[in-house]
Amino acid sequence: MTTVIILPTPGELPAEKSLGLARASGEPLPVPVPRPPVFGTVPGLAPPVVPQQRPATVRPLHPAPLPPEANWSSSPEDDARVAAIARSVTIGALEVLAGVRPLQQMARWLDLEEFERLQLRANLVRGRSDVRLHRNVRVLRVRVCPVSEGVYEAAVAAAETTRVRAAALRLELRRGLWKVTVLEIG
Repeated sequence: MTTVIILPTPGELPAEKSLGLARASGEPLPVPVPRPPVFGTVPGLAPPVVPQQRPATVRPLHPAPLPPEANWSSSPEDDARVAAIARSVTIGALEVLAGVRPLQQMARWLDLEEFERLQLRANLVRGRSDVRLHRNVRVLRVRVCPVSEGVYEAAVAAAETTRVRAAALRLELRRGLWKVTVLEIG
């Protein structure tokens, strides 16, 4: 914490003497003019808070009802199928990055753009010397969320030998097959 000390300027009377009503010579003391507060410009301190210029918007108590297509619900069979696909695609992608699985095995599940991104990332990782040839990947948790009909998003937590990694997937139903259109591995 930084403390800023403000000293009186030369010629200014100290606070104890300025409380008296008259000087020793008998003449009255000048009434001190109140000065505005001084804000020190110390590095790392935030500027003073400025009040908000526009009023806050008030939301209604009861929001408008959702349109009928928003009341779509997914089936438990689709949820289980998407969770299984997300689990196996995450394990496969982490094994591709480890170098123990060929990338071509992921072509059926990945969209073309995601396939190319995974190929680029695998090529970048391959040059590192600290990469072990075998990694035991086990999935800790899969969370599936239906976005709309035929579109799901999934979050997967997977544990390797030395660390835990997260993956986010977006799966879309295309021509009767589930394809991963977005794959982000942390």
